[in-house]
Amino acid sequence: MLDTPPDLRLDAIVAAAAALPAEQPVVMLNLLRYRAQAAYNAPTTEPPLTGQQAFQAYVDAFLQYNDPAEFTIVFQGTAQAQLAGLPGEQWDAVALVEYRNLGVFRRWVESEFYINQVAPIRRAALADWRLLLLTRPSTQGEADTGYLRGLTAQETNY
Repeated sequence: MLDTPPDLRLDAIVAAAAALPAEQPVVMLNLLRYRAQAAYNAPTTEPPLTGQQAFQAYVDAFLQYNDPAEFTIVFQGTAQAQLAGLPGEQWDAVALVEYRNLGVFRRWVESEFYINQVAPIRRAALADWRLLLLTRPSTQGEADTGYLRGLTAQETNY
């Protein structure tokens, strides 16, 4: 049996959906650690891929399936150094993906396409990962700019 990283928890997704307003935008924080070599359950005649190469197929499927009007890739990049965290814990890449609402994310991860064709790519590509659902603080009565702007020196107290 393959050494598999954690999988999505349907109970956590359902609980989050019950707790959030239906149209609340959500941001998913993805922490990714690639396998040295992708490890598929089924034998393949394809040349071996690194986990990072295999994960690109996951990203390609995500982009093919999802409507660009319903999500934004806010950030994706390489993790350079761990400045705090558990000893031995490491991540290769990080991504922040904002969805119009949790329903958009659920349609993706609950689709037959994802379950049967895309999740196996993720499992083969990743040695470990974390997925955290984030929301922005409420800005009642204020225009939501989406991001905090830089503070000037006199506004910052340490």
